[in-house]
Formats: sequence, structure tokens, C-alpha cells
Amino acid sequence: MTLFEFNFNDIEYNYLGKVIQLKRKNFDLVLSVIVNNIIHEGVDTNGYTIIHSKKFITAYASYKVYINYFINRGILIRDYYIVGYKSWGYRFTELFKQQVQLTRIIYYPDKKVDKKVVKVTNQDCLNVDPKTLQRLKKNFRSCTIDFDLQKKQLNKTYDEWGNYIDIRKWFRNNLLLHKWQKGYEIFTFTTNRLYTNFTSLSSHVRKNNIKLNENLVEFDIPNSFPLMVSIYMRNENPHITSDYDFQQYCSSVISGTFYTSLMNGLNSIRNCNKKGNENDYSTRLLSRSEVKLLFQIYLNGDNNRQPYLNSLRPSINEYMYMKYPCVHEIILATKIGGKGNVYNTLVEIETKFIFDVIKVLYEKYDDIKILTCHDALYVSNLNYDKVKEVWDSKMNDLIKDLPFDSNEDYLNLPESRISIFEEDDI
Repeated sequence: MTLFEFNFNDIEYNYLGKVIQLKRKNFDLVLSVIVNNIIHEGVDTNGYTIIHSKKFITAYASYKVYINYFINRGILIRDYYIVGYKSWGYRFTELFKQQVQLTRIIYYPDKKVDKKVVKVTNQDCLNVDPKTLQRLKKNFRSCTIDFDLQKKQLNKTYDEWGNYIDIRKWFRNNLLLHKWQKGYEIFTFTTNRLYTNFTSLSSHVRKNNIKLNENLVEFDIPNSFPLMVSIYMRNENPHITSDYDFQQYCSSVISGTFYTSLMNGLNSIRNCNKKGNENDYSTRLLSRSEVKLLFQIYLNGDNNRQPYLNSLRPSINEYMYMKYPCVHEIILATKIGGKGNVYNTLVEIETKFIFDVIKVLYEKYDDIKILTCHDALYVSNLNYDKVKEVWDSKMNDLIKDLPFDSNEDYLNLPESRISIFEEDDI
């Protein structure tokens, strides 16, 4: 368990007709149970995290008076429980999210699970040059972490609609930075992707709290997975480039409009299904991040089942079949070979591209430092021009043989981007 300490003080509280002295340390114990559960177990569709009373009792036996205080103060909401079936669910209010401040984090590692340093492994690792990997690890260890709870709190970020603060993400980022500062280091390959402490952070935290001497700039692959799909299909079946549907697909991917078109298409279908009932949750509009996640579920899910996301069943199978039939058929055929076939194939292409860029940069510049995050690499803003030249050249090589619909007047080759940090990798 991780102990989170907050900006609460000892206070007298009238509980069931008695004045009780509530202690700061007990505030922290009870709140830490809720926070740990949110981080590790998540929340349901209504934002509640379900916690059995035994977890509270283990932390502090007289927890009920503190729960009562939090509810009466308006910083915690509790839903309902069903004896023998469902425990209470707890959700922090916006008042709590706006006012809460962390003062300290105390991490108690599980000796059976945690290791001070996780050594680099070659599990499912591409044939990466050992010298490149060694230098990349040296760069990773040289970055600085700008994180001090006493001086500056992490920014609390809202969901993409701006409706609420994602408090789980906030607590998780605080914990990850704290563990990294304490020396719990991650640098390992799994399923052809390099995972580090850096990749685990939210995009705005990578931007604002991690440095390579100077602030970071990002170079990422626009529409990475949709683009890798087109590369894979071109490699496997060169004749597909003459297919008009494939040309349209490549046009939307190269121009950077694929996810927008997919979101608009799926939401148009959902609008048609409302039949005048604007309050029907089952037909609410999908957000961009939901559409990106839905596309990955579509790529890796069961062919015989409709993707299911956040209590919704968007018609992405039908959309892809109608919009890009040749793409849809190849994806279905690839998935027949086994679960994860599509994902593993696309990640391999993506990682190979990223490490090809890194290798060229390392060979050209002895002083350059690089951090990676799956489909992106990060460098000091002082090295922007050096990286842009190599990145653009490699990107043009990657997409030069892809077809596109010449009638599409919005087609533009993607340019490398500076200081644009997208939503977290899904």
C-alpha cells in the first residue's frame, strides 16, 4: 500500500451526539485506502470505486466516523451496497478535487514483486543494436525529474469534454514520479515495445516534469496504428495499392483525418439511432479518445463479437465494412491466426521505424539525447532542427509507396510536430 498524506489538520467533529477528535494521520489512512483502490482497481461507469469494509478496517478500524465526516463536508459521495453482493462505492466530489493537496507520499514496496532496479530484458525484443539500446538507457538515466510536492503540485487535468478532473490519473502520476525519484527504475522490452518510467506518465507530465537539460519536444507518428495497418497491407499484398477503397483509407491516414472521419461516421450512425430521444445514454456521442481506443479493440478483438466500450456498442465493424471493405477483410483474416496477431504485427513495424530513426541520429550526433514513448521520441528543444531533418526523411520513406486518392483535395503529408503532446498512448 502507498500512504498519501494530505493537507488536513486535527479537528473536533460531532458524531452521533459525541464530540470526537479527528486526527490528521487517520484522515490520511482512510483516504489512502480510497486512493489506492482508485489507482489499482479503477472506477465503474459512474465514477465510483468499490471497496469492501475489510480494506478500511485493515488500515484503521474506526474508519466510519471519517467517512461520515467526508460525506457531510461534501468531499466524498457514497452510492449503495447490497448485502452479500455489492460493497459501497466511493467517489470524490469536484470540491475535493479542486481543494485537495498532497503533502507527502510514502511508498511501501512489495518485496515479492518490486525490485529497486528492473534490468533491461530482451523478451519479445526486436533485433535492436545493443550499442543503440545501451546509449538509449544511458540517456534515460540522465534525464531530470522536476517534482516536489512541497513546492509545486502537479496540474490536475480535465477529461476531454472538460466536465471533470481525472483524479485517478492525477494520483497515479504523483505515485509514478515519486517511485521514479526513489530509484524504482523500469527499462524493459515487452511485445516489441520499450517500457520505461517515462512511458507510464501522462503526456502533460512528460512535457512539464521531465527534462534532458532543457525542455522536451516531441516527434510522433500521426495516426500511428492506422498508418501501420496501411504499411502492413502494402507489404503483404502489393496489389492492394490499386484498390480505390485502400487509396481512400491511405488518404485519410496520411492527411491525419482518419480518427476524425471515424468519429464523425460512428456518431452519425448513433445519431440516427436516437430516434428523437436525446437523453438516451446508449446513443450518446463518442469522444475522440474513445474512438481511438475503439479502433484498437476492433483491431485485436474477437471477429464474432461487436466491440464494447464504456457501456456502449458502437457499430465499428459495420462502418469499416462499408467504408473500407478491403481493409476490413484483411484485418479479419489476420485475426483468425490468433489473438494479438494484428497488435504484435503493427507494433513491430512501429518500433522498427522509431529505432531506425534513433540509430541514424546516434550515428550522426555524439551529443544527442533521446527518450522514447512507443510511437514517439523526445529530445531537448535545442536539438529540434537536427531531429526534424532525420524524422521527416524517414517519414517520407515510410509513406512514399502508399497510394492515395488523387481526388482528395485535403491531402497533406504529415509534418513533424514540435511541443505537441497528444493524449496518452492507449
